[in-house]
Amino acid sequence: MRLEEKFQLCYIKIEDFFSWIKENFLFDKDFLEVKKRWKKKINQEPNFFSDIELLIIYEDFIVLKCYDENHISFLTKTYELDYQIICQELFQEKKNIIIISDNQWRERKSGEKLIILFKDKETIEKNLRESLKEK
Repeated sequence: MRLEEKFQLCYIKIEDFFSWIKENFLFDKDFLEVKKRWKKKINQEPNFFSDIELLIIYEDFIVLKCYDENHISFLTKTYELDYQIICQELFQEKKNIIIISDNQWRERKSGEKLIILFKDKETIEKNLRESLKEK
């Protein structure tokens, strides 16, 4: 399954998200080294990604865990494409960011949606066009 096929504007159903993780064996992968680099980078100075845990990096996605839904709301409201510079520096490319709360990660309640912060203007426009086609 291509994760992009499951997007609904800027959301993905939590069931589709965890199916993608299972299909790609991401629970079995060790992201320890990249997590260390991530932590070192975001701890150098306060930035948009401070207090966020990197869970997964795969293809052009990173999955970040926030402590709660209020934190997710704040990040969603303040996100700017310029923040992708951190991804560019760490991963040599921009990444689509899937945000999940600690509670969503543990409980995996059916029916919930996760927010996706897209990596560039083109991806935002493409997903908006696709969403409008569905209507």
